[in-house]
Amino acid sequence: MKSAAIYKINLFGFLLIGLFFMPFRGSAFQKRGNEEGVVVLLNAASKKASFSARKPIRFKVSIKNNFTNDQEGTLVYTVKNNSGETILRNSLDVRVNARKKIESSFEVPLDTEGEYTLNANIELNDHAELITREFSYSGPPRKANDRRNIPNPYDQNWSRDNIDQSDASTREALVAESDKEVATEEAHDEEESEEEGEIITKVKPYNADGLFYNGKNIRYTVTLINKYKAKQEGTFKLIVKTEEGKPVGETVVNIKMGKKGIRKFTVKLPEITQAGVYNIDAALNVSTYDDTTKHAFGYRINNIATPYHLAPDFDEFWKTARNELAAIDPQYRIIPDESKSTYFHTVYRVEFQSLGNVPVFGWLSIPKPKGKYPVLIGFGGYKIELSPLYFDDFISFTVNVRGIDKKVKEQINPENREQLLVNIENKDDYIYRGIYMDCIRAVEFIHSHGDMGMDLRRVVAFGGSQGASLSLIAAAMMPDKINTVVANNPIFFDWARHVEITQSNPNIQFPIRDLRRFQDKNPEMTIDNMVHTLQYFEVQNFMPAVACPVLYAVSLLDEFVPPGTALAAYNKMSPETIAKSELYVFPTLGHEVPRSHDAFVSKWFLEKVVKKRKSIRNEFGNQ
Repeated sequence: MKSAAIYKINLFGFLLIGLFFMPFRGSAFQKRGNEEGVVVLLNAASKKASFSARKPIRFKVSIKNNFTNDQEGTLVYTVKNNSGETILRNSLDVRVNARKKIESSFEVPLDTEGEYTLNANIELNDHAELITREFSYSGPPRKANDRRNIPNPYDQNWSRDNIDQSDASTREALVAESDKEVATEEAHDEEESEEEGEIITKVKPYNADGLFYNGKNIRYTVTLINKYKAKQEGTFKLIVKTEEGKPVGETVVNIKMGKKGIRKFTVKLPEITQAGVYNIDAALNVSTYDDTTKHAFGYRINNIATPYHLAPDFDEFWKTARNELAAIDPQYRIIPDESKSTYFHTVYRVEFQSLGNVPVFGWLSIPKPKGKYPVLIGFGGYKIELSPLYFDDFISFTVNVRGIDKKVKEQINPENREQLLVNIENKDDYIYRGIYMDCIRAVEFIHSHGDMGMDLRRVVAFGGSQGASLSLIAAAMMPDKINTVVANNPIFFDWARHVEITQSNPNIQFPIRDLRRFQDKNPEMTIDNMVHTLQYFEVQNFMPAVACPVLYAVSLLDEFVPPGTALAAYNKMSPETIAKSELYVFPTLGHEVPRSHDAFVSKWFLEKVVKKRKSIRNEFGNQ
């Protein structure tokens, strides 16, 4: 199970009159209270609260406020496994209007088999209670067919089946097949979850990728499904805002639906004139149901531009760091690990010394058949420990930067601070100065060990979240050592803008909330002071130096980074680099990519490294 700090998430954006389930979809409720006050109900989509990959973990929640005054407060919840380990933790703001009832549904993003318990503590003006709910997850199906769906780069593993499948099919066929499976599963979910007692709201951009270039013709299709045995009358409103939360305009549609009725229509949004990412609150307010969902779209994203925050000594700062690293003997130790090796792969634990003589380790996995293999260097998400990867056609090296190993963490972080805050008072001692150098040393290891079967003309850096950012930075700092990059939902682009946006957007709080908490405990260290340090490490400042092709993914409902900063950073690459790169945008997702994109990742690897093998062999043959 991954760390609770960064988790693979599909943000559906359910907003319950101010109750927004971000970034973890793991809330659960039971019936409590009495009819004179607040009543909280939970109904699992599965009657036995038993879920699987075919039946995602889904709950329906209802909060009824019988008081004559509005109820505001917080809901703090934790999800624990059967060993008592906390898997998810989150704090949510709650607001329920007087004499109103709010209803919606949400999912819990777990992908590991087991029994789970959720403890939810809800505190409102006039109501408080502790709620416990149990549920189980049986894990993904174990069918041969399922192997064709390749996991995200920061999940684990590809196999020959996956690679061959993508090589044999066109991208369009892969997308169609993946989308068909998703649609089938969604239809199956609806059959089980769309029971009487809610209104299903489906809001889809007229352009499937949520990208528009004509600001006067931005449209959405809306489908409302009334599950009540009662007529509904009221309004449906689309409220458009900038990423900073500034209102742009709204469109209102009057709604009338018969009992068990369906209403379909197209909504045209107010004219958009400035390039950027825009957020939408889709607010449904009818006779017996209030609900607001979150959506987003991009307008002329290729024109999104933001200023750099380059310190005058930026280049000198990183030149000094590289020189300090070069002065340290890496002392590479390559240790075979029989417990992690397989019949087809030999796995080694690789240890080396990095900046400040801090030890770092990674897992090198080499296919046993002799030959020259392209190399995939994988970097992990925020505080995520990576395990070995097993590929048939690649050597893989998964890198665990400083702070992952517990002994090293005690050495470099004796105060047990949040990783992002370690030595943030001083840019020269800041932890990410060392982390970036750890990545450089990992690439150096690969290029100093070509005799282990590594084809040094085919080296890929890849990752998701922080791992995507580290991949881009490694490619920028070592343009002659990295041949291509796969970056899914990279983070940490533009700290000044990140702070600005989170002041009005409660949906994007990581990691700014950690900076604010640190400031509360250390008033002398203001947000501005911390941002000044962080600007030496902003990913956008490295983007112009990226020279290799990049497969880049951005999700517009990402709750860990303002998507506009990710798109602005992409635009900062040179026109030559952009021309050979690919950008994919997903308007309905949070901090993740869809399965169809996983197929693009494998196709990208094939195009950029595997298919070059034939020409390389011909070259050797002619010598």
